[in-house]
Amino acid sequence: MKSLDKTETAARNKQNYLNAKHAFNNKKLDEGILFYAPDHQVKSKQSEKGRDGIRKFFEGLHTTWPDIQIKVEHAVAEDNWVMGRSIATATHSKVVLGIEPTGKTITAAFWDLHLFDDDGFIIETWNLLDNLAIMQQIGSLK
Repeated sequence: MKSLDKTETAARNKQNYLNAKHAFNNKKLDEGILFYAPDHQVKSKQSEKGRDGIRKFFEGLHTTWPDIQIKVEHAVAEDNWVMGRSIATATHSKVVLGIEPTGKTITAAFWDLHLFDDDGFIIETWNLLDNLAIMQQIGSLK
């Protein structure tokens, strides 16, 4: 098998990143977790290691925000790294942070940085979410 140069590696990883987001939006978790390495680790918070951990994280998001959709606004790839800036949109239809559902459409920006292995699987992830925007929109902050 031919090894990829840096440009081809970056393009493959960026496409895998976008494909993982597409699977998430379509609630195809079995498909989506396959973009993550079996020993994947979220580095920005303490969480369960591996695909089971990422599945639980995704399931939790879909439970809390059943209609959540992620729109990738920017994705930049370099070698084995992909950085994305996205907008998440969802209806506040469940209790969140102790706040009863408002029925409001909530939007929040988030950034995620992913390290890929040589086979194109995500092995490490860092996430940063604009939690303040969510808290303001659901009414937990005035």
